Formats: sequence, structure tokens, C-alpha cells
Amino acid sequence: MYVCLCVGATNQMVSDAVAAGASTSKEVAAMCGAGGDCGRCRCTVRGIIEATLAATPARPGDGALRHLTLDVTPVGSH
Repeated sequence: MYVCLCVGATNQMVSDAVAAGASTSKEVAAMCGAGGDCGRCRCTVRGIIEATLAATPARPGDGALRHLTLDVTPVGSH
């Protein structure tokens, strides 16, 4: 089904963009154009992003949340 009539993007194109790494409507717009013009489809695009991410198991390094540890040792204390 067409999601974005401005550029002729389909729900499959949005899902493919998410599968390729897009996780926000701006990233989807950069990859396939959906939601990048008038913006009327952004709510639908976000719904497709959520549904696609929910149906795809998280893999390490695939946009999954990662815990970061910062070294906050003052300079000159090494």
C-alpha cells in the first residue's frame, strides 16, 4: 500500500529502510523519501517503524541499545 503519495513510497519501502538500519522517520525519509516532503504520512511511517522493529529480533550492533562506560579520570591523574 502507498504510504507517502508525495514520493510514491510504499509500506514495503519503509519496512525495507527500517531493515536496512533506519529507526526514525527522518532516517526513513533519507533512505526512501517517505515523510520527507509534506509530512502528512509521518504518523503512519512511525507506526511502520515500530511494527517492523517489534517484529525483528534485536541483534548486537544492529541499532540495539548499548551501555557506555565513560572514563572520567581528571586530566593529569594517570
